Formats: sequence, C-alpha cells, structure tokens
Amino acid sequence: MEKILLIEPDYKNKFPPIGLMKIASYHRGKKDYVEFYKGKAPYTKIVDFDRAYITTLFTFYYDCTVDTIRHYLNYMHKDNVYVGGISATLLAEKYKNELGIKNVITGQLTNSSSIGYNDSINIDELPLDYDILDDVHYKYPSGDNIFIYTTRGCLRGCKFCAVSKLEPKFEDTNHIINQIQAIREKYGDKRNVLIMDNNVLYSRELNKVVQDLNSIGYINNTPNYIEPNYFEIMLEKIKRRKENNNEYDNQIEELMEYLNKFKNRVASKKLCKRYNEILSHINNEENKIKAFDEVKMDTIEVLEKYRFKQKLQRYVDFNQGLDARLLTKDKMRIMSRIAVKPFRLAYDSVKYKKAYKKAFSNAYSHGVRYFSNYMLYNYKDSPYDLWKRLYNTIVLYQNKTDLQGFSFPMKYAPIDMTNREYIGKKWNKKYLSAINIILNVTKGVVAKEKDFFFEAFGSSEKEYFEILSMPNNFIKYRMLFKKSGHIRTWKRKYNNLNGKEKKTLLEYLCGLIDGNKIKSKKIISIIELYSTRKP
Repeated sequence: MEKILLIEPDYKNKFPPIGLMKIASYHRGKKDYVEFYKGKAPYTKIVDFDRAYITTLFTFYYDCTVDTIRHYLNYMHKDNVYVGGISATLLAEKYKNELGIKNVITGQLTNSSSIGYNDSINIDELPLDYDILDDVHYKYPSGDNIFIYTTRGCLRGCKFCAVSKLEPKFEDTNHIINQIQAIREKYGDKRNVLIMDNNVLYSRELNKVVQDLNSIGYINNTPNYIEPNYFEIMLEKIKRRKENNNEYDNQIEELMEYLNKFKNRVASKKLCKRYNEILSHINNEENKIKAFDEVKMDTIEVLEKYRFKQKLQRYVDFNQGLDARLLTKDKMRIMSRIAVKPFRLAYDSVKYKKAYKKAFSNAYSHGVRYFSNYMLYNYKDSPYDLWKRLYNTIVLYQNKTDLQGFSFPMKYAPIDMTNREYIGKKWNKKYLSAINIILNVTKGVVAKEKDFFFEAFGSSEKEYFEILSMPNNFIKYRMLFKKSGHIRTWKRKYNNLNGKEKKTLLEYLCGLIDGNKIKSKKIISIIELYSTRKP
C-alpha cells in the first residue's frame, strides 16, 4: 500500500479539482491511502507520503503554483512528485525547466502508465471521489453538484481558447447513466448535474445525452428530487473515512451539530422526548459511530417525519456555455426536455449579434426563462464593442417580465500568460481597470435591468467613455461622490478638455507619460481629483 498526497495550490476557485478526484478513485481502487491538501502542508505531514500529485489551474496562477510545487520538492524526491492540469499542459516545458522535474502530465490522464503503473487504467473515465473534499476546510461554491462530461474537445479551434491544446480531439464520451448512478449509490443523491463539456452542440449524440438524463430523473417541468436523509449520508461518509483511515472527527462534529439543531423541528412532545433520549445516548457514548448505529433506526424515523421532503426540479448546467451559432430549432427542441439553468450563451463579438439573438429567441420560445451570457472582452474587440453587446442583451430582455438573466463579462488573457496584465490592442490600462471596478461592485455580473445598466455603464457611447475615464474611486463609490458633488466637478473639468487634452489625460492615467511633463493647467487641475478618497 502506498500513501498518496493530492495537492491543490491555495488559490480561490469555484470548482473542486476533478482530476485529483479521479486520481483518488484510482488509488483507492489499489487500496492505497489517499489524502487531499489545499496549499502547503507542513513538513511533518509531507514526509509520511510516498508520492504527491499537484494539480494546476489557470496559467495566471503560475507563480502561486510554482511556489507550492517548490514547497513539496523541498521534502519529497522530485521523481515522486507529479504535476498535471491546465497550466501544466499549456506550460509543460516551463514547469520542467524551472523546477527541474520530469513528471509533468499533459492533457487527459487516459492511461495509468503516464504515472508509472502498468495496469493500463483510463483514469479520466473513473468516477469522482467526493470524499477527498472533506479533507480540507475550503468550501467550493459549486462543490455539491454531480460533475460529468458527455463530450471532449471542440471543433471551433478559437485562437483565444485553450481547449484545442487541452483536448485536441472532439469525441463523445457519453457514460451519463453509469457516472450519475455510481455517485448516487456511494455519496447520496445530488440535485443538479453540472456538465463540463466545451461544446456539446457539436455532438451527434445530443438526443441520447438528453434521453439518458431524462431516464435518471432530469426531466423539464417534473419536480422529482427529494433531498436525501442527511443523517444517513453523513453516517456512511464517516464509516468510509474510518475504513480509508482518514480523520473523521470533523464529520462527527458536523453531524452532531445537525442533530442538535434538528431538535427545534420536532413538534410532538412524545417524539421530542424520544429524540432527546437519542441525543443523550449519542453524547454519553465515547464511540460515536457505534452510538449512531445503535440509534440509527429511531433517528431516521424521527428525521423522516420532520425533515424537508418537498419534491424539487432537477437542473442541468452546461457550465462552459452553449454555442449560439449551433443552436438550431431541432437541437433546442431536444434541449427543452431538460431543465437547463442557467442557459449559458456565448456572445464574444458584435459580429455574432444575429446568431446570438436568434439563439436567445429560440431558447425563450422553448420555455427557457433563466439566462446567463458569457462575453469575452480585451481580445480583438474594442471597449465600445463590450458596451454594445451588453446593451443588445438588455434590449432582448426588455418587456419579458417572466425572465431572469445576467451577462458575465470575461477578461481575455493569452492562454500561455502567467499573469493578468495583458492589454488588448484596442484597450488600455485605465479602461480595463474601470471595467474591473464596475464588475467588482456588481459581483462580476451585469443584471438585465436597463436603469441599472445605464447607471453602471452609461446610457450612450459618450457616457460610457466618461465613466471609464473617471477616477476609480468615483466609479466604485458612485453614489457617495455624486452626493458630494465630486462627480459633477469632475465632469465639468473633463468636458472642458479638448480631444488632444483628453488623450494626454488618458495616457497619464495609463502610466504612459510622466505627470511632471504635463503643462496644461486644465489637465493638472483634473488630475488632482484622481487622488480623492471617499468623501
């Protein structure tokens, strides 16, 4: 038996490390000891392990990732450290040269021979091990979903996208029923499924994908999900952790906290007395697993009477988005048999306006009422291009009171860049900073309300560029600076500048010219406002 340490650098991320979850399943199948750690584990923990797998995410986390890998190389032989994932695939030679390691795994882990074993297992097709997520305190925002793939790759080959390097071949990998049933049987049912495909609409098996989802309960307008009994799920988890020699004190504590809080739901005096006896028995027993087992049937009986059992709609989320150019009426008719929430459409350029509008209308006419739109910016677009795409979407949403929707602008950076400082040819540092501040205030999304959009981004091209040119503090604390009169003062001074002076101001704000070289009193006067703090 080997001792296996799985590591994810300590960056914030929405999704759990799916690759590590598959590797965990592989090693558990070999009866190895597996443990997951986020960040830099202490030396006393590292030295107990035979090998380590370190996942990598986006290339702009490169410095953090390299620092994490170096930490483990200080205490483990480099031949026992394996690095894989997105960044490792895109920058494989850079990792090897900078760290002096050879075990950099690129692409999908389709054969265990890549990590030194001769059993020829396709690790990429293994079910996910959700138990490793309980090894860490970090809570992944989307962690409580069923994660699956139905296809790999994408035929588009967009230059801004890394998929052609990560998954160069487009192929159907439809094992939906087996994937989901395996997860339900081991970890308990989960309400929603999150499909990680890059472009599912290229699949020739789309109808089968939807049929399979229907067959296991994902049916539009059919609430059939009942939240499983938390006590049973947690008890089985605790037993698995004990069997796998993982620590389980935190899980026992979580379960006890749940049981104690549940007491407030028990309305019957007779059952309340019985439930208190159950809790008392558990509290008085040193061996908690034994105590849980002894009162299992009685506990389940009480919980079943009072726990939440309303049937809920199951949702499907195609997380990478749906290609508006491929969403025909026939495909939408197929998709309408499942409840897709949110319905994610990509709108990466104004030249796709017609296809985007057609796809939106197609989806709306088939009952979709919750939309999310990915919008790439800082690529080949101009700043005004982004405003027009956001505005076009707002117009589509108007007079549809039954619709919920938002846009999600995504800043482009080259797929091999190790920081987030890239500036597109038609963009500049100040405008990107302004967009970032606006999106931070709106938590990264742009809502469908026109008044909200006009307030945040301006109601015209002129207002939009005024906002982008405004002091960042004025953008961030818009209402405060409006009330204080600072924004009115800034606008008066800004509109008093001619075209050449506005260009000079922008160059100064982008750090392209030294402020000491500016002689214009009008520009110097307005620059003073850029150092203004909150009023």
